[in-house]
Amino acid sequence: MEKVALFIDWDNFRATLSSLQKRLRFKDFNFNDCGQLINLVNAFMEDDEKIYRIYFYTAPMIPLEEIDRLVSPKYRSAFEKWLADPKKGKEKYLRKMELSQKFLKEIVRQNYVALRLGKLKFNGLKTGGYPDMVQKEVDMLLGLDISHVSYLRLAQKIMLFSKDTDIVPAMKTARINGLEVILPKFSEDGELSEKLIKHCDVVREKSFVTLAQKAVEGNPS
Repeated sequence: MEKVALFIDWDNFRATLSSLQKRLRFKDFNFNDCGQLINLVNAFMEDDEKIYRIYFYTAPMIPLEEIDRLVSPKYRSAFEKWLADPKKGKEKYLRKMELSQKFLKEIVRQNYVALRLGKLKFNGLKTGGYPDMVQKEVDMLLGLDISHVSYLRLAQKIMLFSKDTDIVPAMKTARINGLEVILPKFSEDGELSEKLIKHCDVVREKSFVTLAQKAVEGNPS
C-alpha cells in the first residue's frame, strides 16, 4: 500500500464544490458536513493507496467587533448601512461565523486530519459596505507541509485539492524528491490550469455527482 498525503486548500476547494452544486442543482451533499466532506475526499483514493494524513488549510473569520474597530470614519456610514441590512448584514455575518467555528471544531475530529490556520486581513470595504477580507499565510503553510512530507519521504504520493497556481513551487519540490503528484478533478468541472497540469504527474478525474451521492450515503468507496 502506498501512502498518500492529501492537501486541501479549503477556500479554493469549497468554491469549486459550491459552483458545481449550484450549476448541477445537486442539493443532497453538504460540504459543511465534515463527515460528508471527508468521504468525498477519500473517494479519490485508489484501492492500493492509504491515507498518510489530510492537511486542511483555511483561516478563521474575523470577529465583527474587530472589523468595527478597523473601519475608518470616512466609510462608517456605508458600513453601518450594511450592518443593518437584514439579508446581507450583521445577522448573516454572525450566522456564517457560527457555522465556520462549528466546522473548524468538527474537522479536527475527523480521522487523519491536521488543521492549519492562516489569517484573514481586513482590506477595507467592498461596494455596499461589505468587509473585504484577504487570506494570508495559507499558501506558505501549505508549501511548508508539502516540503516537509517530501524531504522526509513521509508518503509516496501527494494529492492537491486546489486550483491555485501559487502551489506550483511546492509541486515541483515534491516531484524533485521523487513523490508522485496527483491533481483530483471533477468531470463536471472546467479544465484545470495548464500550469498546474504541467507540474503534476496525474490528473485523477471522477464524477462529482457520483462521489457526492456516495459521500451522503456514508460510502466513500
